[in-house]
Amino acid sequence: MKTARTALVALMLVVCAASAGAAQRQVVEGILARVNDRIITITDFRTRLKEELGQQQNPVPPSQLDDFARKLFDSMIDELVLLERAHEKKITVESKDVDQVIQSLREHNKLTDDQAFKQALASSGLTEKILRERYRQTLLLQRVVQSEVKPTEITAQEVRDEYDANKRDYQTPDKVQLQQLFFKIADDGHDREDVLRRVRGLVARVRAGADLAAEATLAGVDVQDLGEIPVGDLREAVRKAVASLQPGQITEPVLTAGGYQVIRLLKRIPAGYVPFKDVEEQLRRKLSQKRYQEQTDGLVNRLKKDYLVEVHKDLFDQVLKGLGRG
Repeated sequence: MKTARTALVALMLVVCAASAGAAQRQVVEGILARVNDRIITITDFRTRLKEELGQQQNPVPPSQLDDFARKLFDSMIDELVLLERAHEKKITVESKDVDQVIQSLREHNKLTDDQAFKQALASSGLTEKILRERYRQTLLLQRVVQSEVKPTEITAQEVRDEYDANKRDYQTPDKVQLQQLFFKIADDGHDREDVLRRVRGLVARVRAGADLAAEATLAGVDVQDLGEIPVGDLREAVRKAVASLQPGQITEPVLTAGGYQVIRLLKRIPAGYVPFKDVEEQLRRKLSQKRYQEQTDGLVNRLKKDYLVEVHKDLFDQVLKGLGRG
């Protein structure tokens, strides 16, 4: 039986195309991989690759396309393995389950309007039929894994160890908490000297003990909170101006686009780390996902030993070479 299957898998359809006066053979269809009686054809792969590329938030650079395609192909083979297992165990997904997932997706992305939903699908290179099938398969794969893999608890110590091992990922830079007053200059700059004189007077009075908010009101400007800003993100002029300030002190007038700034330093925040408690749940989810993926990979590898799995690497390499030509 395996010999017959192998012969079937090896069968390819080719067409001849003229190129520079010579006949050139080009593969247009063939079977790239097989898991028992389930197959991935060249068309299947190209279609899926187009869909996946269309859904990337940022375009995949040409230099990374080959690696992206290989990882996708490997995942498609793993999906066939799990689909075969779902068939063996008679695991199914009902339409109402898919409806619920898609409805949740639409609500999360504020796509309750049917036309907006269709436009969003079109911009991702999808149709509602393809989306439903994708989610049906995703749910099916999840149920197969869940039926085979026992949930494992992530302990508090494991979460803490993950934080300590990757603590540099949670570093925070030096920051300053600032307020500013902005004094506008006329577009033609004719009042620059007058504005500068007024601003210097305000700075002198505040440094002598006057209330900044009251002075700002009299000057007709607002005290604006700039929040906490990494020192490295400040404009050079501002960074130099606040470098020697103590909390509560204000700068000399700083010329900027359209006017003068006066900046008050509220607080200096030294470099440190995001507190463990602030990322604890994030780390727990990360570890849970990692554990789930490890268990899924282990399940797939065990099943591959029981199934007939054939991969035509040479044919797949030919397909990859053709990607750059469109």
